[in-house]
Amino acid sequence: MKCKWREKEKRIFLLGMALVLLAQLGLLFYYGDRKKGFHEDELYTYYSSNKTAGLFVEDRQWMSGESLRNELVVLPGEQFRYGVVKQMQSWDVHPPFYYYIFHTACSLFPGVFSKWLGIGVNLIAYVVCFLLLGYGSYTVSVLREEEEERKELGMALSFLTCLAWGFCPAVISGVMFIRMYQWLTLFVLLCLCLHVRALAREDFRIGSFFLPIAAVVFLGFSTQYYYIIFHFFLGLGFCVFLLRHKKKRELLLYVLFCALGLLAAVLYYPASLSHIFRGYRGTEAVSEFGNASNTWDRLTFFVNLFDDYVMNGLLAVFLLAICLIWLFKWYRARSGRKEPGRQREVLAILMLASGGYFFTVSKTALLLGETSNRYQLPIYGILLFLLLCFVSAPLSQGEKGRKRGREALWILLGVILVSGSAVSLKNNKVFFLYEEDSLMEELIRENPDVPVVVCYHEASSDNIWRLANLLAEHPRVYLASLGNGTPISERDIVESDRLLVFAADYENQEQRLKELFSRNTHLTEGETVAEKGLWTLYDLRGEKIGK
Repeated sequence: MKCKWREKEKRIFLLGMALVLLAQLGLLFYYGDRKKGFHEDELYTYYSSNKTAGLFVEDRQWMSGESLRNELVVLPGEQFRYGVVKQMQSWDVHPPFYYYIFHTACSLFPGVFSKWLGIGVNLIAYVVCFLLLGYGSYTVSVLREEEEERKELGMALSFLTCLAWGFCPAVISGVMFIRMYQWLTLFVLLCLCLHVRALAREDFRIGSFFLPIAAVVFLGFSTQYYYIIFHFFLGLGFCVFLLRHKKKRELLLYVLFCALGLLAAVLYYPASLSHIFRGYRGTEAVSEFGNASNTWDRLTFFVNLFDDYVMNGLLAVFLLAICLIWLFKWYRARSGRKEPGRQREVLAILMLASGGYFFTVSKTALLLGETSNRYQLPIYGILLFLLLCFVSAPLSQGEKGRKRGREALWILLGVILVSGSAVSLKNNKVFFLYEEDSLMEELIRENPDVPVVVCYHEASSDNIWRLANLLAEHPRVYLASLGNGTPISERDIVESDRLLVFAADYENQEQRLKELFSRNTHLTEGETVAEKGLWTLYDLRGEKIGK
């Protein structure tokens, strides 16, 4: 009878997890549909993965929208060019594996430029992350001598962790952001699960643990360099565990295989060393890490991001509850009942790994407002699990009389977290959507006969890529440097009764707009349509339009 009840609980748990995953995927598709524009880094993802000829900016020249579009898509006959992808990333500051994945997706749909290619790649990683987070949180929760009595807690914590994680604005935003961070999250969680599985089963064989760890080190490092920060702190805690339990052979094998995985990644991609130690991001990160004066400001910045976009403003409440709970547990500990050692050790390793990663990334990452959530995204699920684990500690053990109390606590936690996320979502805390871009896109697409002028700053002409998806909607665009004082004489520009002008936000922008009015006597009025990054779109009109 007891066995049948356990099987029924398991089926209910799996059904609940499947329903939560489907609900979260539905929400992700909803926000994917709302995404109308792109962050400049997202457009660079398309360009650096699928480049054909490259962007060549020539002053006072026309550029076709098709030529811009061709730089964002894989053209027929140019599929699966992984050597070009690797070379492009070596010129930047990122490893290539994510771009291989993205290029593969684009190669399966040659000639197609779509946000869904990038979102789709992230959705695949998201589903795997959901499963890994559920497995990892369950496995850690049942790490006790009396495992049967812990399965109920394991299922509850696993369910609550995945429920809160998938509905929080930061994670939804991570899926909407067409970059490598969702895949970095996948390899961080995969690394965690391999370690937790080995500790739970005491399985330290080469085939089942050491070889997979080496492979994950290779893939994680080849996806984003921040992976190695997490693995360093997780590995440090794991090595202490092995030393403490006198597993010297396992310790040597662990260090050896981790080193082999990292060495293989560096040999495959030698540019990684220059990226980390000599590249502009690497040297900037080292400089910020060594600056002690910014530590408090940076930590509070990232803690506030976690509170606002993951905990929905409830972090202080959870921390206060944890303090009171552990005071209560300390008082009860005088009775002689203690927590089992293995689970305590694994939780300590998780705290070291997530805490070390959070601190190091907070010290080195770029401070870009709400979008900086991407750097901490890989550990948000782990932090949620730890908070839920410590909050549920007083009811994590005990007899049948406490079952109703445990169930009530878990239901309450679920309601608090989901309702908090619902309020945050209602307050539009999901970013990387750029819904305001739809106005500019429609304006350009619906006016193919109106000349589009791009007044760029010659010192940063590559910023034209921030407009690539918009300019690709027009048959052709005219490029004009803001630093060139020679008046524009192009007939189609000076004789048109309407112009759409993208002007870079620099001090001589207004002067060049006045020159357009002076050269084109048809223009009588203008209005600001929208702003995007470092650009402003103006609609300059003549008398015919005014009528």
